[in-house]
Amino acid sequence: MSPPDTANVLYSIARNLLQEHDYGELLTNILDMTIQALGADRGCVVSREKGEFRATAARNFRNETLAEREREISTTIAGMAVQEGRVLLFHDAQELEVLRDKKSVRKLHPRSVLCAPLIVSNDAFAVIYLENREISNHFNEDHERLLSEICVLAAPRLHTAVAIESARQRARDLELAQGESDGIITADPGMSIVLETLAKIAPTELTVLIQGETGTGKELLSRAIYRRSARASGTFVVLNCAAIPPTLIESELFGCVRGAYSGADRDRVGLIGAANRGTLFLDEIGEMPLELQSRLLRVLQSGDFNRVGSARSEQVDVRVIAATNRDLESEVEQRHFREDLYFRLSTVTLKVPPLRERRTDVGMLADHFLRTYAGKRALPAPRLSSECTQLLLAYQFPGNVRELEGEMARLVAMCPPGEEIPASALNDRIARRKPTTQKGADIQPMSLAEMEKKLISAVLRYTTGNRTHTAEILGISREGLRTKMQKLGLSPPSVDQ
Repeated sequence: MSPPDTANVLYSIARNLLQEHDYGELLTNILDMTIQALGADRGCVVSREKGEFRATAARNFRNETLAEREREISTTIAGMAVQEGRVLLFHDAQELEVLRDKKSVRKLHPRSVLCAPLIVSNDAFAVIYLENREISNHFNEDHERLLSEICVLAAPRLHTAVAIESARQRARDLELAQGESDGIITADPGMSIVLETLAKIAPTELTVLIQGETGTGKELLSRAIYRRSARASGTFVVLNCAAIPPTLIESELFGCVRGAYSGADRDRVGLIGAANRGTLFLDEIGEMPLELQSRLLRVLQSGDFNRVGSARSEQVDVRVIAATNRDLESEVEQRHFREDLYFRLSTVTLKVPPLRERRTDVGMLADHFLRTYAGKRALPAPRLSSECTQLLLAYQFPGNVRELEGEMARLVAMCPPGEEIPASALNDRIARRKPTTQKGADIQPMSLAEMEKKLISAVLRYTTGNRTHTAEILGISREGLRTKMQKLGLSPPSVDQ
């Protein structure tokens, strides 16, 4: 490779490093430019995580092949590159004694290989791995020198990106270790069924469709699935199909190459590529243009996709969770939504009940939001008066949990800290509703004692066994709570189950 070409490659990479990119997009862009410059068949950026090597960006690997390559790299090539602290050039990996006895080398048949460590302050935090499967001696000393210069140039910026992502991952791990409830607060039998199903399907790779009205917490459930899955160490990428103009969804989702359309001044990784080895949440999937639905179906079926303006097929390993407030079956009948995509998305369907059908949750949710927003200001939370609570229970909440949360945030801002909230403080649309008896039961028939037992158990779980807080929510004394627990046969061990 001639010096002018080398200079142009390094200039392009330097420009990319100076732009604002998220972690996945930055790694992928650098990898793409390096593969193109050196004429490699495929490659990956492999970072060290807890003493092991993991491919954090990859190009032209099938998912199962990448897993094989990770195992090979972790025990041989990357370890050698890290140990020696320099670029390794293998003209024919199958003829190299240290590699040819490896099962993965015999299975995958790599020929020319280049592997270079990314080093900052004598710490090799990652490697760039490139290979050509067909041609021996494809890479030469010029390629070796160029890759070395690319690593020196890119290492500081990539090190920062890796450190930030590692910090985010540690935060996610701590959240899981502390047993967070995913922010889902409920004592409703219908929601309990939804959560039981969620717990069963979260560890699987099944595609999930979440149906429910606006504001019912569909994204909250999707994040709960993600956190409880084997992909919790990967990224969680969100696309609201209703929030982006139809003309932009294609490039936002699939990415684009430079020159694909007016304004595409650089290659761009789409959200599907950014979600590789993670989870993609497609909110309001019913708003996706019909012409793009076949491309999404291809991703779900095979993991293959093309960026806008590119003829090159790329491979992605992603779990898709979709949500909608529409009746997709009706949309299919009206030919507004593809039937085959609907069947693929709805492998598992979670139907979230609206808040008006979850009356037992209104008080608990209101108390939670009051405490949350008061806590953000380091203030004692105001308390709902009995009349306030009755008005909230009588209200239909067309905006569901999101509307209730907004109302509680407003009350925290408007009412004196720690004091009782009068009914007059409520929003007019809620306050003008008079408490009425609901016609028809929202819950299954049961005895009063059984209902009381379920309610107390749910509130105790919500307060993680704090009886003082539980008594406050229930509106009884701590001694009264103790008496009821004894009468109903409730004990802390049964609550924790």
